Order: sequence, then C-alpha cells, then structure tokens
Amino acid sequence: MMQRNLSSYLPIFYISLVVFCISIIHVSEEISKRRHQEEIKAIDLANKKQKGKKKRKRPDTKIKKEVAKKVDTLVQTSKTSIAETKIEPTKPEKISDEEFFTNLLEKEVGQGGQKLSARSRTDIVIRYYKKDKDGDRVYKLRNLGFYIHERPAEDDFDDYTSNAIFYGDSVKQKDLILIAYQLIKNGVKLQSMTLSKYHDAWKAHSVEIGTDTTALQDKPLTLGTLRKKWEDM
Repeated sequence: MMQRNLSSYLPIFYISLVVFCISIIHVSEEISKRRHQEEIKAIDLANKKQKGKKKRKRPDTKIKKEVAKKVDTLVQTSKTSIAETKIEPTKPEKISDEEFFTNLLEKEVGQGGQKLSARSRTDIVIRYYKKDKDGDRVYKLRNLGFYIHERPAEDDFDDYTSNAIFYGDSVKQKDLILIAYQLIKNGVKLQSMTLSKYHDAWKAHSVEIGTDTTALQDKPLTLGTLRKKWEDM
C-alpha cells in the first residue's frame, strides 16, 4: 500500500520541478533586463556629460576665430603691400603684320626668303591654272623651292585673274599661309582659301591656284586677315 502511494505523487513532483525551472529562467531574464537597462542609463549619463563639456568649450572656438581673423588681416595687408611694390613686367611690343610674315618666312625658308636649292619642295605640288593676266606673279613661288605644275585654264576663265587657293588635307598650315603671303606680296588679289574638291583623296598634297567666280565680290585678303587665319587655324 505504501509503494502505491509514492508512485501516485511522481507526476506532481515532475510538474512542480518544471514549474520551478521555468520560474528560475524567468527570474534570470528579469535580472539581465535590469542590468541592460542600468547599462543604457550609464551610457546616457556619460553622453550627457560629454555634451556639457563641448558646450562649455564654445568660447574657446570663438577666441580661435578671432585669432584667425587677425592673422587673415595681417596676410591681406602683407599681400597689398607686396602688390604695391610689385613691378609690372614690360609687355612685348606688338609686331606689324609685315614683320610677322617676314620672320615666319626667314624661319621656314632662310635668310631673306631666298630659294634653298637643297630644299626643293617635293612634298607639295602647286597646280597653277595659267592665265595671261597673272603675269609672273604665281611663278615667283619657285623662289621658295616649290614646284609649279602648269595646267591650261578653261576658256570661261581666260578673262579673269587668279583669286583663289584650293588646298588638300595634308598641306601644312605654315606652307599654306606662306604661299598665300607670297601671292599677296606679288600682287595677286587673293579672295578665297578653301579645301579642294578632292581634298582627302589624290589632291591631299596639292595646292591649286585658280579662279573662284563665287568670290569675285568678296574683299581681298590682307596681311592682317591672313595673320588672323594663321592664329585661328
């Protein structure tokens, strides 16, 4: 009878044991929560103290700004004094258009623009559509070493003088400008400088001198406008 009574209490014992374990877990969780809350409060207090210290240091920043302003004024006054004592560099005198092209010609061809037989220009072909009214103005380009390939002008252009240059893509800027300069100096009324019709094909290395009837009403190029073309190219 005694053994049966003990076995009947086992379920109650197990249930109470489970309840006890659950209560211990709950108590431990509560303790950890309280510790976590206390840690958060401590961090908040520390942050508030640091903010209070930063607010107290603001007058120091104002002092630094005032010192910086004083230094800036000293730098500005020193700069103005230096600017007052600074000597302005002399600007180079602007040379005339004639001097500009003379210097360019001497640099590229030689002293006085004389023909250099050892430097005959075979890299550029000057194709000249001959006209009686031009005289020998175009042929003077031979003095610069250029080879002139003559072509007869069409009958419709016999009554005109040469007034245009047509050039290819491979012609250098300085050569084009020097040819135009020499023509103007020799008395050619140059009114047009445009790309050839086949400027990127077989005429890439050629300079054609002929007549452009569409430019007959245009103002002739001067050394000034030619110099501007040189600077704009």
